[in-house]
Amino acid sequence: MHHEAQSHSSSSPYVKVANCVGLYRHAVTGRYYAVKKIRGKHRERSLDTTDRKIAERRLKDWIADLDNVNFEVEKTTLGQLTRKLIAISKGKSDSTQCIVGGVVSSFEDWWPHGLDFQVRNIRPSDLEEWLALQERRLRNSSYNRVAGVLKQLFELAVKDRIIAESPFARVTTRWKKPQTPMRCIPTLEQFQAIVDDIRSQRFSRYAKDTADFVEFLGLAGLGQAEAAALTWGDVDFARNCMSIRRQKTDRHFALPIYPHLRPLLDKLHANGGGKPARNARVLKILDAKRALNGACERLGLPHFSQRNLRQCLIMRLWKLGVDKKLIAKWQGHQDGGQLIMDTYTEVFGADDGEYERLQLAKLAPAPHVVTRIDADRDERVDGELKSA
Repeated sequence: MHHEAQSHSSSSPYVKVANCVGLYRHAVTGRYYAVKKIRGKHRERSLDTTDRKIAERRLKDWIADLDNVNFEVEKTTLGQLTRKLIAISKGKSDSTQCIVGGVVSSFEDWWPHGLDFQVRNIRPSDLEEWLALQERRLRNSSYNRVAGVLKQLFELAVKDRIIAESPFARVTTRWKKPQTPMRCIPTLEQFQAIVDDIRSQRFSRYAKDTADFVEFLGLAGLGQAEAAALTWGDVDFARNCMSIRRQKTDRHFALPIYPHLRPLLDKLHANGGGKPARNARVLKILDAKRALNGACERLGLPHFSQRNLRQCLIMRLWKLGVDKKLIAKWQGHQDGGQLIMDTYTEVFGADDGEYERLQLAKLAPAPHVVTRIDADRDERVDGELKSA
């Protein structure tokens, strides 16, 4: 690690190295140090080596960095820097704040030198050591999020002139190609079984409300955050549509009240007394993750996520022949259906033999239909052959 050099005096053990301005060597340890006067102040720095050539290269780099560093903040600690990053992320989405906070907390818990360690002394190898631990336990996309937070952390240090160069810039594995996700979408039968199982839990006071929440996700094709935020003021029964705000992008889009969704909405509306307040939430719970996991485990099904329930509706519309552009519009997408094509179609029908047979049947040639004209022609030809 880099350390500040001791002050020089007439009895100092530091010896000036000939023919190299600003380079000193400790007479006892043999370690090299850099010294330079900047704006009337002496700046001293350990070069962490006993090799002359390496010391000269590091001295040159250190001097070049001096103009890019603010000496008033160069002693900023890791704890101060991470707190600043968390403060900056407060204006971003809840999910981004959660990711930043989680990565920072995990990094601080692992960091062996304490939060009072100065940022300027952090090396690329320190970051690589921690990222290697994450690489073994995380999927590539999650690893990229972790690495992205580290990149942002040290770019902030460069921006504030705490350091001249980010140590993350020299990390070997800064990004990994995301793996192709293995999507698992429930069939309609599996979806209905999950809803029925949650509703049948007699010893849970929230079983009915949770089942309604899960059923709504699968029938409306909405994410957990959008469903939880939906109020009766967003539901327009007269126009047969709902106004949805995508929580991630803060964009509004219109979602039709599908025929298969209308009975559930009517029931929920009736349960609210027939005239619920406009600001009253349509669904009484905010998240059904635990209940969904429990139902999948009891039924022996894959552990479907709440996102998978949304995908169940997309698959349902696709199989019914709804145009991909319309499906995309109802999902609040702005790409005309490209995401639907790229993300979901590889699993639509992948485990559905009946669906594949229906699609293959479309490729079969149409059977020959014998018309009256064809029959008259065949009879005339047959008569000519007999007379001949």
